[in-house]
Amino acid sequence: MKTYELLAACLALLLSALCGSAVASDRSTLSGRVILPPNRSGPATVLIQWVDRRPETPMSVAAPRLPPPKRTDEGGRFQFESLDTAWLYHLVVLAPGCRPASLNRVDPAVGPATVELKAADVTRVPPGTVLRGRVLDPRGRPVPGAIIRLNGVTRGGSTSFPPPDVDKLSVSDNTGAFVLLADNPFTAAEGAVEASGLATALFENWRPDGTAHELTLVDGACLQGRLLQAGKPVANAEVRLDNFGAESGSTFWQYSALTDDGGGFFFANLPTNRSCSLYGTMSSLADRGAISKQRVSIRENNSTNDLGDLNLSPSFKVAGRIRLSDGKPVSTNAYLTLRRRDMVGTQDSLLCATGPDGAFRFIGVPAEPIQLLLRVPGYQLTPRDRLLMAGSSTNLDIVADMTNLVIEMRPQTPSGS
Repeated sequence: MKTYELLAACLALLLSALCGSAVASDRSTLSGRVILPPNRSGPATVLIQWVDRRPETPMSVAAPRLPPPKRTDEGGRFQFESLDTAWLYHLVVLAPGCRPASLNRVDPAVGPATVELKAADVTRVPPGTVLRGRVLDPRGRPVPGAIIRLNGVTRGGSTSFPPPDVDKLSVSDNTGAFVLLADNPFTAAEGAVEASGLATALFENWRPDGTAHELTLVDGACLQGRLLQAGKPVANAEVRLDNFGAESGSTFWQYSALTDDGGGFFFANLPTNRSCSLYGTMSSLADRGAISKQRVSIRENNSTNDLGDLNLSPSFKVAGRIRLSDGKPVSTNAYLTLRRRDMVGTQDSLLCATGPDGAFRFIGVPAEPIQLLLRVPGYQLTPRDRLLMAGSSTNLDIVADMTNLVIEMRPQTPSGS
């Protein structure tokens, strides 16, 4: 073999090895396969419900936006791409006529995950353990693939969040029908039904008495606007909507959108004829400014409320240090959480790890009441701290930069007193 041919062959082998290594090290794709029980067919639905921080992930790294649910292909396969590699993922797998199954703390880099579902046998179960329903669209047609989320069940005249013996999730089949099973009887249930392209609807006081409860979804309403800072568009900022009502299930009405290059944001399929809270997340806006929490109106079905231009307000810095009364350096795994007070559902918060001198710093804090949560292993706040409310949290009203806070903590006593 000639010298140039040998070099070409070596280069090809090197490129092949590098390409193979790149594929093998793709930690951002989470794939898997769902195996249905005998006599069951059709796609399964896979949801990422929440994430856990890897041990090496800094506390300052914000949790990622979760992708929408995926439906499996003909071979039962699913794939989530471009996931944040700093996190581990909790999955729930649903299929019509099956009990839900969970995959916890899944590392995409480990390789494809496999989950085998069990059939939901509703023929030989105690009375009061099967909730039946059917989901229809605005034209009365069945909605397949709708996700049913259980919020609470009633037993003994008291309603509580679903205990471990009740399926918390289900999915509708091609006829729009679904079932939710419990291991022990209950008298009523409440929750929410969501489907792509339709507004999420709540249900209450559905009884497990054999009735197939019907729920008709509507298209919903839209809300749009544009974020500006000194007349210029604010791109890639997260705008959230929540606090839609007093119903216990209203926590399911939580929505998030990112602004485009022109600063525009758009929400579709919102619950109609309500007001809600709108705000911008601190982590996405950083030092560009703030959108303070404000009430906005959601109008009738198939309408759009255009809020026009929303100008950012100034945001502020909150900084200082934690001082330990025994003079020791602050632990390397100590951190603080800064969050807005009086939030409903998802909390808008920032995380900050401290240095050995206890220093901390937050930017992008709106002019609102906020709460600082301290996590310093082995220490508690002292009565000398005038900001002390209870436990290991303090409450502040932000109206300007606060850059010289000193929060004293002492070794924790067995009684915590």
